[in-house]
Amino acid sequence: MAADIVISQARTGSTRLPDKVLLKILGKEILLHFIDRVIAADTIDHLIIATTENPKDDKIVDLVKDYHEKVSAFRGSEEDVLDRYYKAALAVKNKFGDDINIIRITSDCPLIDPKVIDLHVKEFEKRSVDYLSSRITKRTWPHGMELEIFTSDALKKAWENAKERFEREHVTPYIYQKHEKDFHLYELAFTKDLSGLRFTLDYPEDFRFIEKIYENLYPKDPLFSLQSILDLLTNNPELKLINADHSDARISVS
Repeated sequence: MAADIVISQARTGSTRLPDKVLLKILGKEILLHFIDRVIAADTIDHLIIATTENPKDDKIVDLVKDYHEKVSAFRGSEEDVLDRYYKAALAVKNKFGDDINIIRITSDCPLIDPKVIDLHVKEFEKRSVDYLSSRITKRTWPHGMELEIFTSDALKKAWENAKERFEREHVTPYIYQKHEKDFHLYELAFTKDLSGLRFTLDYPEDFRFIEKIYENLYPKDPLFSLQSILDLLTNNPELKLINADHSDARISVS
């Protein structure tokens, strides 16, 4: 059976919010909060934090290298993220073999629910597809609760054949956008449209929103669920306004 490996890109060089994954919430770096939530998923065998060769990202490697036995760091191209993913996958094949599935979750998603990860992985295995995503044609999950899963063969084909800069920077467009006829795809939509909710970290307002979520939920349950977040927002709708200017839309979660 294939091993399920999360590869998560992380770097300090964000122009909109520098060092964003190293910002702290409740005394702990956001990147470590993210790691805790990913490795709590029952289906995940290993997590690779794939950062760049830029010396500025030494801080990321130093933070994660001895954090947990299921976590490792990999350094690769700063601009060619597809190459970084492919070579990160190669780096763990000695341990897990050639048959691996890659789960792509970016490290600026510190609200990712471990059960949402498990749901996607189990659906991927059931469907026996080359590529599964929370969003192919339309966003329905909150932005920051989405992920992609693809086989190592699909990643290799993309790495060998993707030529355009956009395809190299964003890892998977070659699979789901340009050559979808060559791959078996599946979109796992949410049960309702929550696309107007923004759970990802790009702007200072996102940080303030995520910080409020953690302050309200983390002390009682460090692995708080998506449903717990939605319940909190239903009872405290003003929280949605913190980063609403950066959302796709303003929606009700009641």
